Amino acid sequence: MHEFSIAAHILECVLQVARDHGGLPVKRVSLDIGGLQQIVPDALRFAFEASAQGTLAEGAALEWREIPVRVQCNACGREYAPDGLFWTCPGCGGAGAQVRQGDELLIRSVELEESADEA
Repeated sequence: MHEFSIAAHILECVLQVARDHGGLPVKRVSLDIGGLQQIVPDALRFAFEASAQGTLAEGAALEWREIPVRVQCNACGREYAPDGLFWTCPGCGGAGAQVRQGDELLIRSVELEESADEA
């Protein structure tokens, strides 16, 4: 299950943000996850929650939006959403394509709790 290694890397980045802002607790983490990442949402949430225990991110909400896969045909240049494992261009029938979107794994935002001084 690769979700644990992904969660560990996300947590590392999120904790760095928290430390850079005076050690404030993390409230929410928002991600963009491309369809090609093949991440199981419940597994990622479980892995993040387990990894975050005892850290500034313990109890933080993990949210994401899935970015659909879009590719561009190498033969005719048409952009399309592939269907299934074999990427065949619906325009020319070409088999080769370049990924335009859908392989992302980005931390879109990290929301921290307000400090007592800011409240």
